[in-house]
Amino acid sequence: MDLALITVKKILEMFFILLIGVVAFKAKAADSTTGSRMTSILLYVISPCVILMSYQMEFDKNRLVGLAVTAGLSFASFLAAIIISNLLVPKHSGPDVAVERMSIVYSNCGFIGIPLVDGLLGGEGVFYMTSYLTVFNLFVWSHGIILMKGKTESFKDTVKNFIQPSNLAIFAGLLLYITGIKLPKLIADPVTMIGNMNTPMAMLISGINLAESDLLSSLRTPRTYLLSAARLIIVPLVTLLILMVVQVDKVIAVAVLIAAACPSGAMGTMFAMEYRKNSQYASKLLAITTSLSLLTIPIIMLAAGRIFS
Repeated sequence: MDLALITVKKILEMFFILLIGVVAFKAKAADSTTGSRMTSILLYVISPCVILMSYQMEFDKNRLVGLAVTAGLSFASFLAAIIISNLLVPKHSGPDVAVERMSIVYSNCGFIGIPLVDGLLGGEGVFYMTSYLTVFNLFVWSHGIILMKGKTESFKDTVKNFIQPSNLAIFAGLLLYITGIKLPKLIADPVTMIGNMNTPMAMLISGINLAESDLLSSLRTPRTYLLSAARLIIVPLVTLLILMVVQVDKVIAVAVLIAAACPSGAMGTMFAMEYRKNSQYASKLLAITTSLSLLTIPIIMLAAGRIFS
């Protein structure tokens, strides 16, 4: 089946679950506290399980090289995104420069990217996606904090921030992959079952977040469309151009492109709250880009399907 059609099918499936999250919030079966607690479970339990199990495959030196290639491409994509954000959001363009640049550079690659890659490419796609996530975390816990604070953090604090469950799962999984150690079935099966909750949980949370946000006011603000275009169209197209120049394996290319095409990440909102920036504005950008990505991701993948076929 065509890559774009598969993407549309997966997006529609995920959108249906998202709508259930919206209905649950409107029916008062869930509230902001529910979404917050579910997010913690997703980030600290479920996503690490998905990542860990993606490494439970036979060792292949070519795949290991593929991880390094993915990291290099991811690094290039982030550098391009930072340059684009600096060009579109000049330093003295307003009080929300940090929030706007953050929304352009950092996508929801873990929250939406992993479920989409898993649905499109399976375990091998998630395997390469972990390399993108590693580079994402390196950037967000260094450049992202500098962006929000306006100054650099100590090396000790940067390292401390980098120690997250997803990163620990990447390193543990990579160690198991290189050594060829397989988790016993008694452990592997429950971990796999927990990991299978990733897509439904992520989409339910997204639905609750969307139901909480004032989406209509966001739609009436012209600047959100410029920022959305940067995040959902310009950054993915520049990434696609990089992938066309380098010409890598299709699975690697699609995984990196999906990650780059995802809407603005929740990290923008969390960092805005942490560093006392405009968190409501960050939430609106998250909501509007998430909504628009239902259209833009299939279009980007349609172009990719033609190029990588």
